[in-house]
Amino acid sequence: MLAVCLIAVSAASPAEGAYAWPLDLPPVLTSSFGEYRPGRFHAGIDLRTNGIGRDVHAAAPGYISRVRVSPWGYGKAVYLKLRDGHTVVYAHLDDFAPDLRAYVREAQHQRRSYTVDLYPEPGRFPVQRGEVVAKSGRTGIGFPHLHYEIRDTAERPVNPRLLGVTWPDAVAPEIRKIVVVPDGPDSRVDGDLRPVVRTARRTAPGQYTCDPVYAAGSVGFGMDMIDPADGGAIKLGVRVLRTLCGDEERFATRMDRLSYENHRNAAVSYHPFLLDRGRFFVQWRWPGNVCEVYQESPGDGWFDVPGEPVEIRMEIEDFAGNQSVIAIPLRPEPANDEPSTSDVRKTSSEGASVSLACMGDWLIITASFSEPEEATPVLEIDAPPPASGGIFQRVDDHTFRAGYRPSDDTRWAVLGVCHPDLPLYERELVVFHRGDPARSVDFGALRLSVAPESPYGTLFTRVDMPPAVPPSRIRMLGRPYRLWPDATPIDTPVDVSLPIPEDAERPERLHLYRASGSHWYCQQGAKREDGRLVLATRDFGVFAVMEDDVPPTISDITPAEGATAESRRPRIRAHVSDVGSGVSDITVTCGDLWLLMEYDPEQGVITWERDEDLPPGLQEIIFSVTDAAANTATVSRTIRVPE
Repeated sequence: MLAVCLIAVSAASPAEGAYAWPLDLPPVLTSSFGEYRPGRFHAGIDLRTNGIGRDVHAAAPGYISRVRVSPWGYGKAVYLKLRDGHTVVYAHLDDFAPDLRAYVREAQHQRRSYTVDLYPEPGRFPVQRGEVVAKSGRTGIGFPHLHYEIRDTAERPVNPRLLGVTWPDAVAPEIRKIVVVPDGPDSRVDGDLRPVVRTARRTAPGQYTCDPVYAAGSVGFGMDMIDPADGGAIKLGVRVLRTLCGDEERFATRMDRLSYENHRNAAVSYHPFLLDRGRFFVQWRWPGNVCEVYQESPGDGWFDVPGEPVEIRMEIEDFAGNQSVIAIPLRPEPANDEPSTSDVRKTSSEGASVSLACMGDWLIITASFSEPEEATPVLEIDAPPPASGGIFQRVDDHTFRAGYRPSDDTRWAVLGVCHPDLPLYERELVVFHRGDPARSVDFGALRLSVAPESPYGTLFTRVDMPPAVPPSRIRMLGRPYRLWPDATPIDTPVDVSLPIPEDAERPERLHLYRASGSHWYCQQGAKREDGRLVLATRDFGVFAVMEDDVPPTISDITPAEGATAESRRPRIRAHVSDVGSGVSDITVTCGDLWLLMEYDPEQGVITWERDEDLPPGLQEIIFSVTDAAANTATVSRTIRVPE
């Protein structure tokens, strides 16, 4: 059986059922606590609302401590401070209770801003258990749902199940795949340096196995798993994952409490360099991962492969206690199976190629040949002697691989691969170690500044020209730069900067942009310092300076020009969009009245809240939309407002 040890989430945990369910609906989750989000953990649970406008009830007695309105993130959100010391957050709301709505709208009109973040005094909005505090919605992001989050007395999100918030779940979690990862250049899995993925086979309810894994040295394990709900239509996360050899627990993770100080350690909780092969929750502690989820075990989770066959068991448990387990036959000798094809971009010439892949604090260099090759390539390293690796070994007749783990004093390394049938290959890499003094490096015009706590262990990087960049309607100034590797995890943000072109006529129109998929995205928050655009970021990839001289568009305006309004509070809406730096400000006026417009960035729609009467007679409604490059579009409509 899977052992369970509850953490003490607070000195004032409520009794079972003390918290009211927030909706007058059957309890159905669409997302669970701690689920994967790009670069972070999900801090609450998401509840199905079957649309917009459902009553949202207070969990227990307390008072409204905070209320936020934003087009982004949590959208409209209410923070309820409970008498027991916990805080409950309700997010993505459509509306607030009448008194709270009036308070928010007064602040919005005073500031002439849809976005507000308010902290009413503790006695202003007291609430009782079950009292309606808001209406459910879809503001901020995503489909209609209610984000329900409970924080302890230190404002850390906690597993709501530990506080008596329950929902039905009789289905065991599903194990989809496992991954076995070499610890470094001195280890092997299936006779290779590359991680090996095995598909899980279900043998009985809650029981799985997979093909044997052959390994040598030290390895780590990870799992791609879900907790199916609603007949499998919903894929939730799990609470506990344990790895055992025999009866000995080797590592465990438990999803019971998070912290906003380090919840982005999810970037190294799910293997960042294997996301194209599966969402693998790793069972070792990546350097720099200090989140509480990974503090269950004293060791780091790496497993020394013994000289005899053993069975590794990985056990998972969902939030309702349903369990599943997979038995992994681990064998000490490497197999001769041909490895899977490379997942990394290759530079090739006449059938032979060299590729470079990052595994965290070490690299894999692969030499591939279209025909069987007898001669082993040579890896030349211009750097301090490596901590491990540096020699190519044969994987099969066509493939050779070498690992490289730099020493702690390595700051630069040039890796070259020599072989008569290979094209010239030489890569210069900059190496940063966690805890090193802050350092800035220039790659031509691009400058990278790395703080001591930026790397998770070791950070490798180089800059090259991207093979292709997505087209854009706005103008690129200078060349694009690709910071490799794209998927590298970063803890404390690094600074990426490029110079402001001297011939730029309108510097305020310039921003740093990052390519993602087929689009360019303006990197909001970049500063202008000493003639450079400086961006604090946790993302690598393709960057460029671009000039946005294209104003936003305003279309599909209601009501039409010359229309007679149906009332003193007519429906006023429009579509707004921007192809460059993004919508920054929206102002809609009727004479001297500033109209409170709700902005839905996902749909690109602005809608008047209809919270006051318009003056009667002929009125001009003026729509003005400004982007982050100070380009403004203005459209007006004249309508007749009835008496």
